[in-house]
Order: sequence, then C-alpha cells, then structure tokens
Amino acid sequence: MSEDSFTLNIDGEEIAVPRHYTLMQACEEAGAEIPRFCYHERLSVAGNCRMCLVQWHGAPKPIASCAQSVGEMRMNPDGAPPKISTRGDYVDKARAGGMEFLLINHPLDCPICDQGGECDLQDQGVAYGRSGSRFVLK
Repeated sequence: MSEDSFTLNIDGEEIAVPRHYTLMQACEEAGAEIPRFCYHERLSVAGNCRMCLVQWHGAPKPIASCAQSVGEMRMNPDGAPPKISTRGDYVDKARAGGMEFLLINHPLDCPICDQGGECDLQDQGVAYGRSGSRFVLK
C-alpha cells in the first residue's frame, strides 16, 4: 500500500483506493452498486438525498458515502481496514427510509411524473423503496 492509497474492506473484499476518493467511488471500484440522486462527479457534494447510505461497522449510524472522504477514515482499533457493507438489512432499511422521505415530499403535480416513464425517482422508488405504505387512511 502506497502513501497516497488507503485500504478498505468493502462487502468482504479488501481494496486499495486513492485517498482522494469518496467512499462512494471506493464502493463502486469494488463493484458495489450505490444509488444516488444528488451526486455528480463534476459538482460539489450535496449529500442531501441520503440514498447512498452504507454501513461503516462501528459507526453509530449509516454513512452518506458521497460525502465521506476515504482519506478521512480511520483504521479499526485492531489495525484492520474499515469494514463497509453496501448490502444487507441495515443498509436496505436506511435507504428505504430515505426513499420514503423523498416520496413524501415529492409534489403530486410533478410534470416529469405526469409524462410517465422518464422519472428517476419512480425508478429508484421501485428498486430501493418499500413495497407498501406504513400510512393507513381512516
């Protein structure tokens, strides 16, 4: 491992990436699919859609992978590389919560949704959202 790279354990696979990478870029380098709305490699990081959440084992809550720089991460207390999970119940629940928040605040008169078929929010809602609503009409 060179001075300008950092080793991570992503979904059980150790990978060395440049320190300037975001955690999202490192996960994609390892072959993981990370959903996103607000991230673009040529724009400044917004980190507000919360769809790119991953689990950093040992962290108290899910991490927005687009806003976490690999160079700012620390090794585990035992010296092992940070362990990141991009799949599993914990990550799925976090992403479904983020998707639910986006859908709750989405306008009902959205012109893109009215056109039908070309809405990224609808596509990701099907892929990463809940299959039903927790809200019940009375």
